[in-house]
Order: sequence, then structure tokens, then C-alpha cells
Amino acid sequence: MRTSLSPAPRALVLGSQEIHVWSVALRHVPVEAADDVLDPHERARAARIRHRTGRWRYLTAHLALRTLLAGYLGVAPERPRFTRRCPEPEVCGDCGAGRPVLLPGPWPHLEFSLSHSGTAALVGLCRAPVAVGVDVERIRPVFDWSRLPDVGPLGRLAGFRTWTAIEAVGKAAGTGLRDPVTVGPPGAGGVRRARRPGDGSDWYVHEAGCPDGYAGSVATRMPDAAVRSFRWPPPGVPLPDPSVILQPSGS
Repeated sequence: MRTSLSPAPRALVLGSQEIHVWSVALRHVPVEAADDVLDPHERARAARIRHRTGRWRYLTAHLALRTLLAGYLGVAPERPRFTRRCPEPEVCGDCGAGRPVLLPGPWPHLEFSLSHSGTAALVGLCRAPVAVGVDVERIRPVFDWSRLPDVGPLGRLAGFRTWTAIEAVGKAAGTGLRDPVTVGPPGAGGVRRARRPGDGSDWYVHEAGCPDGYAGSVATRMPDAAVRSFRWPPPGVPLPDPSVILQPSGS
């Protein structure tokens, strides 16, 4: 079932079976705050992005992620530190790849996922140890679907929805597009089941609320997950400088 964009919650609190998905308009995230909020690794990675638009998208999306985490964790946005969780350390020797996770700290253990495309970003959050993956894509008028054999010959909108479903599962699993993902048709409540080779159980994919012109998905192993979608900006999130970062858009 399509999850509608709801009013932002008064308090940023996750229920045990909830996944919160935030739709962020990146044009409202002032990139000037990056030096004060992002860690050295994030700033260095952004500096390696050659195209100015791509660099701006990375910086603003990570600023939004950190500010949302600040609201749920009860800390300043610059405090969280991240590592990557290898999905198969017994195979690759803990190679440093995989999905990003929070390092232990004086905060609750949450799982999160970030995706960005065009001028939009999605941030998904849930309680650990359940993994979550999100993906958002700008819907292009023309696209060569032969580049994505797992999607198959679908119409434009259906194709982008399936693409984001595949990407969301790969992000939740920490393997990306390394392994093929099979996504079934919408079932009860519009939820789609997905399988990866070697997985002992299904993944469940929900359509995420997105701005017009975008498609998005959120993936989890929880069969009864309650997916709640919110539109940026949230109220009451502690900000490093309320005069410049992540101000309400008025929409």
C-alpha cells in the first residue's frame, strides 16, 4: 500500500514495529553548514565528487540525515559516527563494505538508510536489529531498461517503482546490486515480497511517499512493519544553527 506523507510527529520516537521514512527537499538544506556538521570522512568523500551538482546533493543529503538522527538520538547532529557492516565477513574478511551503521554511543541503537536523486532524498529509520533500506529515483521520461535486466520490460512508472524496490532490498541487505533481487507483484496492502539468492526469508517492500516526479521504496524483513512517511522539516529537531540549517520550507 502506498504510504501517505503524514504530518511530522511531535516527538521523534520509533515504535518497535515502525519504520519512519522522511522525504526531504534538498533545496531547503543549506550546504554552508557542511563543514560544521559532517565528519572528516564525509567531507573528504564529498570533495572527491567531481561534478558540482553531485557534490551538493551528497552534502545536503548527509546534513539532512544527521539532523534527523539528532532528533531521534537526542544528540547534536555532528556527534554520531558511522561504520559499515559487512554482510558476509566470513567470506570477505570484513572488507569495510556493506551498509552504514551507527557506532555504539550514548544513544539508542537505530538502523537507518539514506538515498538521494535529483533534488530529493529519503531517510529511513527503525529500531535495531531490524535492517531497513530505502531508495528514491527521479522518474525520467526516457530510460534504457536494458541496463537493468532485473527490472524487465515494464512501463515507465512501474519500472522505476520496481527499480527502487530492488535497490532498497540491496541496501537493507548491505550487498547493493551485487546479487539479483526478484520482486513480486503487490500483495495484501500493496506490500511486495522480494527474494535474494541464499536468503532464508522474504523481504517486504513498501512504496514510500515521495514528491511528484519521484518513485521510492522501503525494504525490511518485518512482515508487519508499520511504515509512516513524513515530509521535511520535522519540528523540534536540535539544529547546530537554526538560522541557517534546515529551515521550514513553508510547504
